[in-house]
Amino acid sequence: MAENKDLSKAIELLHIGFNISIDAKKHQDDIETILETAMMFNSTVVLRNPPESMLTEKNLKKLKSQAHKVVIEL
Repeated sequence: MAENKDLSKAIELLHIGFNISIDAKKHQDDIETILETAMMFNSTVVLRNPPESMLTEKNLKKLKSQAHKVVIEL
């Protein structure tokens, strides 16, 4: 429940033009939705604590192609 609330808040912030920072491990299932929204609204997404599976070359290329601005914090 809290995760859905956090996701909704992140999407809402993107809609009104804010940049967001999210825990990538916690929201890995929703990353594509978040990045698509960020791209539509020209916002930056900071992905904190990405899981190892997100850091493969294939996934990083996919992230790069989907997002306007993504910052990954390790």
